[in-house]
Amino acid sequence: MKYIFGPVYSRRLGLSLGVDLVPYKVCSMDCVYCEVGRTTVKTLERKEYVPVKEVIKELGDFLSASPPVDFVTFSGYGEPTLNSKIGKVVKFLKGEIPDIPIALITNSSLLWQKDVLNDIREMDLFLPSFDAASDTVLKKINRPVSAISVELLKKGLLNLKKETEGKIWLETLFVEGLNNNKDEILKIGEFVHYLEPDRWQINTVDRPPAYNSKPLSYEELEKIKEMVKYPATDIIVRKSTENRSSFTSDFKREILDLVNRRPCPIKEISDALGVLQEDVEKAVEELLREGRVFKVKFGNVFYLKGKEKK
Repeated sequence: MKYIFGPVYSRRLGLSLGVDLVPYKVCSMDCVYCEVGRTTVKTLERKEYVPVKEVIKELGDFLSASPPVDFVTFSGYGEPTLNSKIGKVVKFLKGEIPDIPIALITNSSLLWQKDVLNDIREMDLFLPSFDAASDTVLKKINRPVSAISVELLKKGLLNLKKETEGKIWLETLFVEGLNNNKDEILKIGEFVHYLEPDRWQINTVDRPPAYNSKPLSYEELEKIKEMVKYPATDIIVRKSTENRSSFTSDFKREILDLVNRRPCPIKEISDALGVLQEDVEKAVEELLREGRVFKVKFGNVFYLKGKEKK
């Protein structure tokens, strides 16, 4: 498959089938923390970056087998709303596979445009970003095209709330020394309270970033949560792997929850759970000794399968 990927296990969305509507790495921002990499084409131009007919064909072929998918999620290499034909994909999914909800992961940079809102109006869940409440910080952390300002991002998010019926899980990713000073946090929090998203999800750098950027600790995120006091706040990033290295029953249960649903290689488990690969390997060794999982080989890759059926 060229334009869809997964399903990938997500802590927020369960089994998510990804849809990638732009080439690597076409985006309207060049965020310092981006795990995909540095932006090579920074633009606000909307056009059909990849052939939507082929995207729809791949989706139809894959979903016709009724695989276990919790969400179809527009994400991938860059900003999905840059593709001017995203609305056609949404209409296809809503018309042909209405039982699977649709999610959009977006940097919020195009939400102020009416044509974008029209294209995404029928989606079920929006996961937009809002990392800065001042233009100075915006330019440092998100590095958007010059036309994008904080006020434009706010306008787009408010229009999204007003003109769509899907849930909004607003995400703010905090980077040490960029947007974690008290003044910026309080300004971000002020807008969060004004917007009233269904969830405010706070995060930090937890995978190799595009540029040198440092994460906050879990405890620092807890302090931000307490400072802002938004009632529906989730801390997305996990506690440090050092805190999980004892492989508690909860950690092994998370692995079992994943491999009981579908076979997974070690690397995929590591990526899905956000922990080091060597830590997963140690936990899997314990599960193998306990007889709760077993290995199967497919192609040249070993997969873990669970023995516990739900």
